[in-house]
Amino acid sequence: MTTLIAGGCGFIGLAVAERYLEDGQQVVLFDRNPLHPVAKARLDALPGSYTLIQGDIRQAEPIAQAIGDHRVDQVFYGAAVTSGPDREREAPESVIEVNLVGLAHTLKAAAKTGARRLINISSGAAYGTGAFGDTGWTGPLDEYGTREEPFKIYGMTKFGSERLVRRYAELTDLDTRSVRLSTIYGAWEIDSGARDTLSAPMQAALLARAGGTAIFDRRDALDWTYSRHVAGALQALMATPTGSLKSDLFNVTSARQVSVMDMCAPLAEAFPGFSYRLAEPGETATVNLWSDQDRFPMKPDRLATEAGHRLPDDLAATMADFIGWIRDHGTFWDRS
Repeated sequence: MTTLIAGGCGFIGLAVAERYLEDGQQVVLFDRNPLHPVAKARLDALPGSYTLIQGDIRQAEPIAQAIGDHRVDQVFYGAAVTSGPDREREAPESVIEVNLVGLAHTLKAAAKTGARRLINISSGAAYGTGAFGDTGWTGPLDEYGTREEPFKIYGMTKFGSERLVRRYAELTDLDTRSVRLSTIYGAWEIDSGARDTLSAPMQAALLARAGGTAIFDRRDALDWTYSRHVAGALQALMATPTGSLKSDLFNVTSARQVSVMDMCAPLAEAFPGFSYRLAEPGETATVNLWSDQDRFPMKPDRLATEAGHRLPDDLAATMADFIGWIRDHGTFWDRS
């Protein structure tokens, strides 16, 4: 069975590729960017096999050819532009072209060639202000209960992507599912030029490697979810028989609220020159949390019930794995 990952050289794409290759499977990485040498060395050492195809997802022909030539059985659509205010103002079309137009090209190609399933990797950003209680919701975010109100272009496109794949499934024989990822951090996060908002844990880990100080303007509390755990959840959902899946939209979350400052404690043990603290009055934070308010956690039950998969929530074990990745592959973050 061959799995194609659109956005395969990016953050979640690499984590998913690593997971499948560890299991000895065949993977096609489709990305406009080359494969980073550190990631290539890791993937080359795994028992599975992979092919890298560099192409522009905004164009229909390259992705259609990749899916057809490699007889792809299943597709993850992980190509995305995660936009900040500057990109939203100066180049909003660049977000739409990748997050929606590229997805449409991929859906058409997958349906035409008879792929069995496409999973659209969406985001908790689709909840928008609904994630903060502004639409009347007061508990853990539910895929079908919480009323969404996306207010940034990235969240709008992710919300739209879920509706796009749902409609396309109605029109074709292609089985489609969407997943809303929680706030993600961990192995293979990369500043590729397509992500304007690098996670706070990555910022803290970079400071740890450099022996710096992580300064926070507040103590956050989010259901931070590890990239390798996300990959496991996506693999489990892809493998679940259609008859077991009653829903087409699933939260992917650890469901455990923690602070980035909680992650800094094991980082400080691993990197003795590193320290962390809250900012003094008037002091500028060195870690950007990207918000002055934390959203509600996401509810994990639907994935657990229908796909039989619940993500790990052991922070100590997760950080041990992350620190191991930093030690083994941390040069992935170094700029040439």
